Amino acid sequence: MLLFNMHLLWLVMMGAFMGMAAAQASCDPRTQYAKDGGCCQMCGPGTSMSNSDCENPRCDPCGEDEFQEKYTNASKCERQRYCDSHKNFEEPGQRSKTEKYNCKCKYGFHCSSEECLTCVEHTPCAPGFGVKSIGNHSYDTVCERCAPGTFSNETSWSGVCHKWTKCAVGDHEEESGTDTTDKKCASSARRHIIIIVIVVIAVVVVVILLLIYQAGCIKRKAKGYFKPEPCQQQETPKMETKILMPMTPEENDDNEDSHELSSEGLTEKGNRVMQERGKEEIISRQESQLDSQEDSFEKIVS
Repeated sequence: MLLFNMHLLWLVMMGAFMGMAAAQASCDPRTQYAKDGGCCQMCGPGTSMSNSDCENPRCDPCGEDEFQEKYTNASKCERQRYCDSHKNFEEPGQRSKTEKYNCKCKYGFHCSSEECLTCVEHTPCAPGFGVKSIGNHSYDTVCERCAPGTFSNETSWSGVCHKWTKCAVGDHEEESGTDTTDKKCASSARRHIIIIVIVVIAVVVVVILLLIYQAGCIKRKAKGYFKPEPCQQQETPKMETKILMPMTPEENDDNEDSHELSSEGLTEKGNRVMQERGKEEIISRQESQLDSQEDSFEKIVS
């Protein structure tokens, strides 16, 4: 009888255990938790549970500087890490309530250890060395020696090696460069001499051309003829002597005031003279001028 009762108790316990296992197996491990043989709802990320109501739990949002990354039935959120600016960490901005905030080192600093409890400054590269890779939050700066033809004359954790200066055409290398100094170039003295000689020759040629040009102008003036050239501002008009012969008046029946050319005559030298007919006043005036013109003619002929 005792053995039968013990066997019956064993069966009951096994049934209860299997029932609890079946109930637990049916719960969603991401959003539910098992309680009293059933499945209860958990609070979402960024919140905490303030009561234990299985079906409708009360979920409160996490406070400032708190977070909760997963579904939970915990009554409190987790605290965010404090980033001390005196340890060269960046000042944190607005933090998420669903993600854990990891402190970051300031620009130019990196974590001193894997736990990153404090930040230290990047190692600067000495003159003659350049940066191979700039440091970041996790790693220090890596330096390398400047290659031939390059130099670095500063101490910096971000500077690189620079190429030597290339001398211009006509210049010469005064001092060769090193891994810490640049190449020095100097202007060639021969180059300066050539430029001066060219300038002097050009000035002499211009002066000679001006002298020749002025001599030509003076020679033309001495000969007494002038042409419209740049050296002469205004051409002297050539004087021509005209010989006027006395004109015989002729009556005009149609119009007494009009006059016309009636005949042509020739001077002793063969010049053609036009005679004009007109009023008696014109004839008398021309006759009065005849004497003076004849005197001028005799002087010219003589």
